[in-house]
Amino acid sequence: MFYFAIQSGLVPGDTFRQKFEFLAQWGYDGIEVSGVDLLARAGELRQATAESPVKVSSACGGYEGWLADPNPRARILAIAQIKEMLAAGAELGTAGLVAPAAYGIGVRNVLPPFRSAYTLEEERARLVDSLQQVAESAGQTGGTLLLEPLNRYEDRVLNTLAEAVSVIEEVGSPTVCLMPDFFHMNVEEADIPASLRRHAQYIGHVHLADSNRQLPGHGHTDFASGFAALQEAGYQGWLAIESRVTGDPMAVLPQALTFLRLKAARSP
Repeated sequence: MFYFAIQSGLVPGDTFRQKFEFLAQWGYDGIEVSGVDLLARAGELRQATAESPVKVSSACGGYEGWLADPNPRARILAIAQIKEMLAAGAELGTAGLVAPAAYGIGVRNVLPPFRSAYTLEEERARLVDSLQQVAESAGQTGGTLLLEPLNRYEDRVLNTLAEAVSVIEEVGSPTVCLMPDFFHMNVEEADIPASLRRHAQYIGHVHLADSNRQLPGHGHTDFASGFAALQEAGYQGWLAIESRVTGDPMAVLPQALTFLRLKAARSP
């Protein structure tokens, strides 16, 4: 069974209580918050959850620095903040904290003087080291790191599900899982359903956006085949919308959920 969530920044409302009320009216199962919210607004989230059928599905970002950051101080800061956020997420019963290797630091196959001073192997080694530190902490406090591969235009360290899985296998901890994003897969995966089937055992969470980063239903992504692959592989978990919103959120956000549930129902 799938559970559909959406990122909190896309939902109208000045408080989580207001956002939860809208999501409950529209039929969403959950909300994905920022990692900062897990720490600074935990009480508000617990109260809103107690009053609503909507749950906190997960958290995304909100920390400083990156797990594969070439700046040692920035990487140490990211590791420390992620450890704290994972523990807070575990207390709220979330699926975990979404984190890529890095974002916007560099891309592959560029020419000097823009080429990174580090090799991909060196950057991958930094990522593995960071994840091992995070995993050791999560093993004590709870929480799951949801590793997200980004497309080649946003990150150079991890672009495909296979690359992320190779890192997860090296870390070797159940506290580090795979987080596929349909938008990034549209760029990097030759066959989205096949990639999902192949790596399903590692998936802990899924992000949804159409091919143009708009809400599902506003591009050309074949969600039905991707959902079918997840269902065939036995995935039963959260799928959270992370997209741009064009139009009145009060109208288009319920429409997006209707679209997704229809595609899930049509999956074999």
